[in-house]
Amino acid sequence: MEGLEHHEGGGRLHTLRRLTAFTFLTLAALLATATAAHADGTGDAWTDGQHFGVGAHSGGSGDATGGGGGSSNCEWQMLDAEGQAAAEDMSQHGWQQSHGPGPGAWYRKICYDANGLSTATLVWVANPVDVAALAQQAADAVAIPQPGVHFNPSEQQGAVVNVPTWLWVDPATWQPVTAQAAAGGVVVTATATPQRVDWDMGNGDRVSCDGPGTPYDAGRPSDQQLTSCSYTYRSSSAHQPDETYAVTATVVWAITWNAAGAPGGGALGTAPQSQTVRLPVKEIQALNQ
Repeated sequence: MEGLEHHEGGGRLHTLRRLTAFTFLTLAALLATATAAHADGTGDAWTDGQHFGVGAHSGGSGDATGGGGGSSNCEWQMLDAEGQAAAEDMSQHGWQQSHGPGPGAWYRKICYDANGLSTATLVWVANPVDVAALAQQAADAVAIPQPGVHFNPSEQQGAVVNVPTWLWVDPATWQPVTAQAAAGGVVVTATATPQRVDWDMGNGDRVSCDGPGTPYDAGRPSDQQLTSCSYTYRSSSAHQPDETYAVTATVVWAITWNAAGAPGGGALGTAPQSQTVRLPVKEIQALNQ
């Protein structure tokens, strides 16, 4: 359904004068002549996520194929948040045709005639796609990596009572990962971003670190290195199963999403990813002579 056209007649001019200054200025911007590239030729359809259009031969200024005449094509540009609000305000005040029930968005429809002249109208495009479900589908498809747990001293060497044990996860995993889901011209991108690492040290104690931790560099002197995440055991693991502590590192990932071709976006909660490694902890006795 098409709405307010970019021209002024007597009745339309009277209506425009009733608009608030903000809505009038926004409307002028929305209906300004488009500068975006558009398709040329017969039957050319295209989209870049925020714009889509089709080219056709038509006898008039519409975008449907008809008899006679020259070439015409149209494109639709989804309005930004400010434009959506202004168009909705005009619709509610009767300055713009109202839209039907259900999800959708306001678009600026721009049609070019055979002479290259353009006309613009505001159009409500119903969106049958369940964007929220599409977002969840994209989130479920995100491949979140295993933490990649590391210690110093390593699990092969064994930690030592009363000596700080360095804790870190693989730095290569500490970066956002994404996945997409698409339907009906709408593309949703879900992004998982690591937030922190929660360490369960296997003895009832827990440590939370804001980042992945600092890898220990065996090629450098120990007194020239600092850790950003560590834990000091006060008792050995001698009486534990397999004489080790089951240490679990859980990376907490925050999931967000955004959409192209439909309004929407935001947070989808968190997704923890865990890995458990068994760590022996030794107690070294000092000998007095």
